[in-house]
Amino acid sequence: MDVQIDLRVAELLASRLCHDLVGPIGAVNNGLELIEDEDPGMLEEALKLTASSAQQAANTLQFFRLAYGMAGGRVGGDLSELRDLVIRYLGSGKISLDWSVRTDPAGAPEGLGKLVLNMIALAAEGLPKGGGLHVVVDPASGGLAVSVTAAGPGAKLREEAAPALRPDVPVGDLTPRNVQGYFTRVLARRAGADLAVDTAQPDRLVFSVTLPT
Repeated sequence: MDVQIDLRVAELLASRLCHDLVGPIGAVNNGLELIEDEDPGMLEEALKLTASSAQQAANTLQFFRLAYGMAGGRVGGDLSELRDLVIRYLGSGKISLDWSVRTDPAGAPEGLGKLVLNMIALAAEGLPKGGGLHVVVDPASGGLAVSVTAAGPGAKLREEAAPALRPDVPVGDLTPRNVQGYFTRVLARRAGADLAVDTAQPDRLVFSVTLPT
């Protein structure tokens, strides 16, 4: 990538992050406005709204700090610390998490944690009606097999996301709505592999990669 491409991708990732933060931060603002109304009957509801929305915003920032930022590159083979982070990011709503991760920290490729987080974010986009994410990281012959499966009603690769996963996609065609796929594939290729997408089964979407160790 040249400097111009890096800058555009950074801008799109920032737009994606801001989009995810608009909802919870807006809800915090609404809660504060209700508190300012000084209606005793609304105070408890306003405090709950403000607290839960502020926590959601914090969870989102913590997740993408590792998924997009320099800190994520320092997460090695011990991925146990990421499980709770992912659970908080997904929240207590429509998407559940099944975590099956077995790695050797000493032999894991650099940036493994960052790649896993981005695969999770990409897979979660494919669950518009909710469902479950199954994360598997397991030693394979000559490498490390990583897969994230999204399963649920209507689970599928979004139409606008598909072009960003092609190897020849022009960076100018990327948008905040599909840059996640592009960035995830870049991380996989940087680790010496490539991202595979399986959409053969209805209501099921699988992202996988086999990393050399």
